[in-house]
Amino acid sequence: MIKRCGKIINCILIFFVLLQLTAAVARGNSEVPQETLNASGNLNVDSSVDPVGLKEGYSAVLYDSMNGLPTSEANAIAETEEGFIWIGSYSGLIRFDGNTFERMDSSTGIASVKCLYVDRENRLWIGTNESGVFLMERGEFRCWDEKAGLKSTSIRSILQRGDGLIYIATTDGIASVDQKMNFRVLDDLELKDSFIHELRKGADGTVYGLDNSGDIFILENEKTVRYLQFKDKKAGRINCILPDPADPGNIYMATGDSSIYSCSVGDSLKVLKKTDISPLSQVQQFEYIDGDLWICTRNGIGVMDEKGFHKLENIPMDNSIGHVMTDYEGNLWFTSTRQGVMKIVPNQFSNIFERFKLPEAVVNSTCRYGNRLFIATDTGLTVLDEKGVVSSIPLTKAVTASGVPLEAADLVELLDGCRIRSIIQDSLGRLWISTWRSHGLLRYDKGKLTAFTVEDGLFSDQVRIVYECRDGSMLVACTGGVNVIEKDRVTRSYGEQDGITNTEVLTVAETDKGDILIGTDGGGIFVFSGEKMVRQIRRAQGLTSEAVMRIKPDSKDKIYWIVTGNSLAVMDEDYQITTLNNFPYSNNFDLYENSAGEFWILSSNGIYVLRREELLRNGKMDPQHYGRSDGMPCITTANSYSELTGTGDLYIAGTTGVAKVNIEKPFENVNRLKVAVPYIDADGVRIYPDEKGAFTVSSKARKLTVYSYVYNYSLVNPLVTYYLEGFDQSENTVSRSNLGPVDYTNLPGRTYRFVMELKDSMGRGNRSFSFQIVKEKALYENAWFILLTALLAVFLVAQAVSMYFRRKMTDLEKKHREEEEKRRISRELKMASELQESMLPYEFPPFPLRQEFDIYASMNPAKEVGGDFYDFYLIDDDHLCLAIADVSGKGIPAALFMMISKAILQNTAMLENNPSEILTMTNEALCSNNKLEMFVTIWVGILEISTGIIRAANAGHEYPAVMKDGKFTLLKGRHGLVIGGLEGIKYPEYEIRLEPGDKLFLYTDGVTEATDSDKKLFGTERLVDALNIDPDAPPQQILKNVRGAVDRFVKNEEQFDDLTMLCLEYRGPLSDSST
Repeated sequence: MIKRCGKIINCILIFFVLLQLTAAVARGNSEVPQETLNASGNLNVDSSVDPVGLKEGYSAVLYDSMNGLPTSEANAIAETEEGFIWIGSYSGLIRFDGNTFERMDSSTGIASVKCLYVDRENRLWIGTNESGVFLMERGEFRCWDEKAGLKSTSIRSILQRGDGLIYIATTDGIASVDQKMNFRVLDDLELKDSFIHELRKGADGTVYGLDNSGDIFILENEKTVRYLQFKDKKAGRINCILPDPADPGNIYMATGDSSIYSCSVGDSLKVLKKTDISPLSQVQQFEYIDGDLWICTRNGIGVMDEKGFHKLENIPMDNSIGHVMTDYEGNLWFTSTRQGVMKIVPNQFSNIFERFKLPEAVVNSTCRYGNRLFIATDTGLTVLDEKGVVSSIPLTKAVTASGVPLEAADLVELLDGCRIRSIIQDSLGRLWISTWRSHGLLRYDKGKLTAFTVEDGLFSDQVRIVYECRDGSMLVACTGGVNVIEKDRVTRSYGEQDGITNTEVLTVAETDKGDILIGTDGGGIFVFSGEKMVRQIRRAQGLTSEAVMRIKPDSKDKIYWIVTGNSLAVMDEDYQITTLNNFPYSNNFDLYENSAGEFWILSSNGIYVLRREELLRNGKMDPQHYGRSDGMPCITTANSYSELTGTGDLYIAGTTGVAKVNIEKPFENVNRLKVAVPYIDADGVRIYPDEKGAFTVSSKARKLTVYSYVYNYSLVNPLVTYYLEGFDQSENTVSRSNLGPVDYTNLPGRTYRFVMELKDSMGRGNRSFSFQIVKEKALYENAWFILLTALLAVFLVAQAVSMYFRRKMTDLEKKHREEEEKRRISRELKMASELQESMLPYEFPPFPLRQEFDIYASMNPAKEVGGDFYDFYLIDDDHLCLAIADVSGKGIPAALFMMISKAILQNTAMLENNPSEILTMTNEALCSNNKLEMFVTIWVGILEISTGIIRAANAGHEYPAVMKDGKFTLLKGRHGLVIGGLEGIKYPEYEIRLEPGDKLFLYTDGVTEATDSDKKLFGTERLVDALNIDPDAPPQQILKNVRGAVDRFVKNEEQFDDLTMLCLEYRGPLSDSST
């Protein structure tokens, strides 16, 4: 039994020994604990880029005041859990979502930010230079300054201890805030009045500090337990520390020179290793990222890995770098107090010239030859391999096609200063180099060079490109036409003598039938079958431009892709052209297809990527676009030739160098992107989610604004589809760069889901997120209220039906009585109208035996009974009285007053033949008993038949019109006051002298005030024009002419006033013979 127990104990001891050995090995492999946080409280995830080991595949982007950042300096940087990146600067606190920089309002009191820290509760602590420390939580700010007890409001560092306690390092000691927000100033005598420069926490939880004197201290339980001094006085003061996350108990530190020290911490600092980081100096901060030590200095950025120290080259930030961190995607971020913020992110595009430190140059062609890249420029040939520039390509033999030796020993040297238009590799592995006005066409084959020149049969020494036919012959496109090379000699040519009217050839290709397609600079496409030109394709045949830069056969669909000066087009086997009118860009140069059927179209503003089926469908096209902002280092050179390798690497010949991109490997990946709705606004009031992530909105809210974010800091621009489930009838899709706040108004009370879906720019991948929004129901939206309302509605409907039937019977009885009353009134009105009309002269001619004059009158009332009247009668054989009047008002009251007025006027006229006295006496009679308070306008005249003289008076009536010498004109005499308005009025009298054939026309204002649909009046001018249509017509026709003119003017508008007219024609006294 004892032996068995001994064996068990031995096994346990062996297990613990092995466990300790495993831990030691792990420390030896420098594995960094995952809990290690950076100076901002964030976990530095593994970097997604390697700017040290890899020379390509990344881009460094600098943000300053010139490209979005509100300032050109940055003191601190941090990332909160949802995905926002926060930048502290002297201008305040800045938030970045990958799309927009937003400076937080200074009204919060936050200015001149020196440090940032994100605690475990995802709260952001903000240390300022002169305003104390702030805590931001759910959009609310809390401040601790001198009023709260801080001895100094200049904050230099913030750190959270393992138990949640927050340390605040100031220029005058340290303060702390516990989990319950209790604040206190540490009363440690050793830290009292100390300028604390930095606080850092080790992987084992130990808190290290650095004061401004360069001394290191260790804090435990808010007390200093150890003070450590660096004894190497020659090295200078310590200005930066970092606990070694791979080996707790050790720290890294740096002084003002170019040295980094790895030290063990005991009773004193013991230097374990010293590393020279020249030419960098004055380290500002250390961080461990992905097992490597990143070093920020005054003059650059460095990395220490297992291979040693490396300085980052070819990056835009190199001055006063203060911080480094990785965001959740693994992108690297740096701050500089002089230059702003820089990120280093993955980039599918590589800048070949930058990698090999080549000066910018216009590149016309690229060609991958073995493990070397041949680059054709305007000034010669550049050749690169993995080590760098290949300065020499020795030639073992150099002759012309005719066998004439060439004095050339090196290909690079031979082409120095030459303009090279293209370099093409044929199926036999030979290079064909097209030069411009120098060496003609050169063929390079494993050290042997053969030159084809004008002497060898080429049209010219201005060679652009060669094309390999299926039989191995080469088509040479040059100025002058196309030459065919077979077995080292020119065997055929297609030129001006063969019908090519434009011999500036830009491109050439062969069809499946063996025809030759020749694209020219302004002449379109020439098609040769055998040695005969069979057709020419120009604008009339479908081309939109006759400058054809590229013809590329496509065996998949048996078509030919055509790039012209202003469009893309497709040509079928029968040479029918279809222009891709919906492609969004016109200045394109070339196109390449990957194995997924995606075309990469090179253009003057970047690259467009579109699927084959979308291009051929020729409908709406929405291609993915890559430009400078997407990491493309240079733009394609016009009419250049770029190499596409079998593995998908495309070497783009650009205007300033060469860009490399792999068109087979999908670069965009939406699977890691963070998506959030951190808050919403309801009528301008900000609302944050509860602990379950749901938003609750008051029933009173009318406008809801949803702030959605896709936190993406890399060079991709995914598609975002969003909709409010339960409200939106359709989805909305935008690119991430165009995603903004979404407004909704008058949402009914219920639970909604705001759904967001992510896809890459080509529509690949699909991630979905949803956020719950609960709008409380209003009183009237609750089920009990709806039920109660329905019951009440049923009751009210029943009551209404009962009341309806009762009222219906009552209304029917009332309607019967009213209709009977209407019929009675109608009968009475009709009788009144007939009575009124009977009081006016209505038989014409009224005096058939009197030849001295003719008279005709009419009245058309606006209602059944009118207020106008006219009258005429013989006072004696030689005097005819004429009158026309217009009573104020309409209908029955006006008719009654009209009858009274007419009777008084007629009686007065029989007693008195003076118009002035007639009106005066009539006025006195009407004023004496005018209970209706109405008035009447009257024109009255007495014609002396023997002389044609009319004595007249006017009581506020319209001016009469008189025809003399064959033309009507208005006779504007003196007016008097209306009749019935005021007693004691005298009316002036005037004369109108008529000659035989003259006419007098009287009317009421119903004529001149007739109104059309535009509220315009007929007026006196139109009246005179109507009278003069036929001024010699008899009186009856005169009235018809006027009425016709009025009707044409008003059209279908309702007559609102009485129309009354009277016309007198004076023929003169009878001669004795006629008597």
